[in-house]
Amino acid sequence: MSFGQSWRTFVRALKLSYDHIGKVMLTNLIWFGVGLAPILACSYVPFLQTDVFFLLSIIATFITMGGATGAVHYRMNHMIQGEETVLKDMWEGFKRYWLRGTILFFLGILGILILVFNIWFSQNYPTTLFVILSGLWIWGIIYWIALQQFVFPFVVNQDIGVFKALKRAALIILDNPLPSIILLVLSAIVVALSLVFAAPLLIFMASFLAIVQNCFYHELMMKYEVQEQHNSVEVEGEDKA
Repeated sequence: MSFGQSWRTFVRALKLSYDHIGKVMLTNLIWFGVGLAPILACSYVPFLQTDVFFLLSIIATFITMGGATGAVHYRMNHMIQGEETVLKDMWEGFKRYWLRGTILFFLGILGILILVFNIWFSQNYPTTLFVILSGLWIWGIIYWIALQQFVFPFVVNQDIGVFKALKRAALIILDNPLPSIILLVLSAIVVALSLVFAAPLLIFMASFLAIVQNCFYHELMMKYEVQEQHNSVEVEGEDKA
């Protein structure tokens, strides 16, 4: 997948978002409200503003955010494939993916924290080995974040478990470094702009990222489908021979 193909895939995602802007915005609003509901409740409801409820709200947010993110990918993936999608698909997606989404959300944050701690440790104990390792940890963070862009598309499209999704996401990045880096950079720009201007976070960011990531997933998987068909033809030819 070349730079030009990657850019065309991103433009396609933009066009899909524009053509279905109502669904995109409403889906994102639900993602924001459901995903952050525990934290928002703890922040704005007076009797919930205690240390115990704050801790419980963080734990609950892993569940709501994981399920909501899975639901967003579920609905946006239907839209990408030209299938009819209605609002209740969000609930269907939440029920289907809340557990796997929770685990993925937790592992994603845990992986970042471990890598950041390793960098901190390497900087505070500056031996030659740790200085070398600190550079590797930085690349590890980039790779881990890039990997996160494909785990939900794999789970939603192939209905597989968490660790199998992580494995396949890791392999697809190693096999397709250029589009993976392009997707990472474009996603980082979208997230940065959403955080700076705030409004896109509420009405656009999660839905658009789900569209972009699933578009890239489908484009990359086409290569493997063609290879599989080619291999099948070769095997049939050998059998006939």
